[in-house]
Amino acid sequence: MFEPEGSLCAPGSGGEYQFPFDPPYDIQLDLMRTLYQVVESKQVGIFESPTGTGKSLTLTCGVLSWLRDHEAALERGLADGISKLTADIARLELENAGAVDWISGQFATIGVKKQIGELKGIQTLRDEYYKRLAELRTKSTEVKRRKETARRLKQVLKEKPLEAEFDENLKSTGDDDYLVEDSDEDDCHDELEDDVDRLKYKPVQVIFCSRTHSQLGQVIREIRRTDFGKQIRLTALASRQNFCINSDVRKLNSNALINERCLELQKKSGKATAVDGDENVKKKRKLNDKCPFYNRQMIDDLKNDTLFEVQDIEELVSFAQQEKACPYYATRAAVPDSQLLMVPYQNLLHRKTREQTGIDIKNAVIIIDEAHNLLDTISNIHSQEVTLEQLRQARLHINAYKTQYFTRFSAKNLLKINQLLFVATRLCKLLETAPPNHSNSRMIHTHELMTEGEFFNLKLGEILQFAEKARIAQKIHGFAQSTPSPLMLQSPAQSRPAEKKGTSALKEYLKRLENGNDKKSTQQPVPDSGKDSNEVRKPISNAIRPLLAFLECLVESFDDGRVLLTYNSKENQRASMKYLLLNPGARFEEILTNCRSVILAGGTMQPVEELTEQLFKACPERVQLRSYRHVVPADAILPIAISKGPSGKEFLFNYGNRQSKDLLNELASTLSNICQVVPNGVVCFFSSYDYLEQFYANLQNSGGLARLEERKRVFREPRGSGNIDKVLADYSNAARLPVGKQTGALMLSVVGGKLSEGLNFSDELGRCVVVVGLPYPNRTSPELVERMRYLDRTLHSSAGNEYYENLCMKAVNQCIGRAVRHIRDYASVVLLDVRYCNSEKIRKKLPLWISEGLQCVERYGQAHGSLVKFFKGK
Repeated sequence: MFEPEGSLCAPGSGGEYQFPFDPPYDIQLDLMRTLYQVVESKQVGIFESPTGTGKSLTLTCGVLSWLRDHEAALERGLADGISKLTADIARLELENAGAVDWISGQFATIGVKKQIGELKGIQTLRDEYYKRLAELRTKSTEVKRRKETARRLKQVLKEKPLEAEFDENLKSTGDDDYLVEDSDEDDCHDELEDDVDRLKYKPVQVIFCSRTHSQLGQVIREIRRTDFGKQIRLTALASRQNFCINSDVRKLNSNALINERCLELQKKSGKATAVDGDENVKKKRKLNDKCPFYNRQMIDDLKNDTLFEVQDIEELVSFAQQEKACPYYATRAAVPDSQLLMVPYQNLLHRKTREQTGIDIKNAVIIIDEAHNLLDTISNIHSQEVTLEQLRQARLHINAYKTQYFTRFSAKNLLKINQLLFVATRLCKLLETAPPNHSNSRMIHTHELMTEGEFFNLKLGEILQFAEKARIAQKIHGFAQSTPSPLMLQSPAQSRPAEKKGTSALKEYLKRLENGNDKKSTQQPVPDSGKDSNEVRKPISNAIRPLLAFLECLVESFDDGRVLLTYNSKENQRASMKYLLLNPGARFEEILTNCRSVILAGGTMQPVEELTEQLFKACPERVQLRSYRHVVPADAILPIAISKGPSGKEFLFNYGNRQSKDLLNELASTLSNICQVVPNGVVCFFSSYDYLEQFYANLQNSGGLARLEERKRVFREPRGSGNIDKVLADYSNAARLPVGKQTGALMLSVVGGKLSEGLNFSDELGRCVVVVGLPYPNRTSPELVERMRYLDRTLHSSAGNEYYENLCMKAVNQCIGRAVRHIRDYASVVLLDVRYCNSEKIRKKLPLWISEGLQCVERYGQAHGSLVKFFKGK
């Protein structure tokens, strides 16, 4: 990749960054300058900028300014380089004309000509690339003009818009649709992906990654407020569940089922039934052989519109519905030509998903927003759980599929299918029989799992490669969907290979097939149920994909992961096995090695040491860390840590004191006093739902709830799938509009719950945030124990404890960040636990804008005076 000579210098004013609010705050300008230099120097930047400081807008203006200047410098560098080399050739040829040693002179001339040829080649490719983009822009404009003219003509003639016509005739699906052919070619080959031109010239691409689509949508709306919104080629990526505009597919209400149905509809022919999701009645639906929105020309037009007009996901879906073109495939086709990609975590951090989406991280600038939980996010994305029920279903479906097509498989394909069936059976066996003298769960290495399952001698990589090429998961799932219910009549015992001890179990099973012992049963077609063939069964989930995803984890480095086996018991009714990734740095290394620069940003990035230890251990010299204070004045935030309650009872909310009623009563008195002083909304975070419910029950029994209700209306965060939207709406009304003696509202929430991340308690909704105790996770959790043990062994002896403490403090910091969301906001932060006062190590892991002004007081009375003074001044 050609790089211009010299280094770019970061602009000095907000206008040069096209920042929409000029002048920017000092911390915003410093962040843009620092980010600019980090990207130019190909470094790693970790930026902590509190929520409310315009972090996302600052990041995008900084990186897009660098991208603009880099492209201009690249163009100048090519022109200057060619001009300089041309002059050098002329000079050398002139010198060679009268030189004695003309051979050396000619050699030097040839070297210079080679250099100029390379630069001219890059310049030609670059010119062709931008010429093609100009043609696409012109084409997009012309298509829009024609469509607008057609719409106006229809309106004048009062004609109704043409609707997509659906074929009302169900076509019978042949068995060959699900058969694995010898060529291993896929029937549902993606034509669009096949015909995408692989660009020879690839400019630097910026990939902006965040946790949710709503967060990405907010960033896109911020970009539109800048001048970059009129210039940048931006594409937002999402899953089929977010993008699908086929109403019959969307009704499946499951991402996995939507994916399967989408791929099925791309077949040349097919029989399809679906369940009407609006009615709890099975109803036959007749669908097209192919999705009506999977139209190549319309998708290509939509791709061009996506490139040259900044749209968020909702706007793109709405526009795609008007154009009757699939936005999922349009955005994927737009990826290579985009300057800025907006992607959720999964699309970037998971290699296979990244490759399937078409994202190329080579020389890219990657920005990961909300990166405070990046390590856990990488671990979760690369961990995989498969339940005993899924394994049984997978075994049953594979066996029925093999039974149906036994005589038509080639020897090679039959071998792979038998191997996959054997692995599924052995994994079932491991979960069905718990070893003696073991608890309800146990942790083992991946090689131990394969040894106990007696498939250590199988080449899982080849099985997975076969499954991917043949789309075995899709074919078996389609077969299971189209086959009458007797598919499920075969007992697990009938589909189970010989359960012999030792490594000969698979050989014995294959030998039985070769000898024809199972020939009679395997050649028989699946029996008819005798029921009405028109009856529509509820769509079933694909049980093969979880099995294959789990096997993919097993082929990774043995030392990087463990497998947690959980058995059926009274406490746990779902047996499962889960692969745990212990080394997220190994999965992130590929991104770090290939990209130009990585930017990690968040409102609360503390503590950051574990990021540098686990992700950037190999290149600490590349890491640049910046932690910024809040944009609000120092007197707009009052952080207080309190050791004891009003009656002198020490606040130590550890596991041993969970049942202490005296401590619960002391907490109730403290909250009552806080609610008496703080206006509008107060949000109180507990360490768990159980402790919140215990506190609430004690409030009711002691009469404390009635006393609290006299001051503020009390709400609780619903557990599970409760209606959080209604609770929030009621809380907002009560906090903003005091009624009678009540001066606002109190929300009892949970650390790590629905309200602790992503929600905005600005202004009246969060004048005070209270954190009760330190929310340490369950230290006896098998997953946590194994992770801590791994860190102790691979980093240093105290790394496990550091990780354990960091999990707690990151959760606390997220709760603190719910308040003070803009420059005119103000709030108090109250930390109730003696450990906040006694441990300097804990205080250092709080955000900088909290730790610097934190008041540690012995008794609540001292804090009460500070709270009165603080809110009286507001």
